[in-house]
Amino acid sequence: MKKVVLCSGTKCCPEALIDGDKITIRDDDGGRVTLTKEQVKILWENLK
Repeated sequence: MKKVVLCSGTKCCPEALIDGDKITIRDDDGGRVTLTKEQVKILWENLK
């Protein structure tokens, strides 16, 4: 499993946990969403 901290210099730093084909993003309030790599790719393409 790989962990990436998504910090932008602010107090709150969400984490992305990558485990095989699943990416789980956790926020400071305990919220959590799990996406597949394909779903992340779709999200990324729509953010451009």
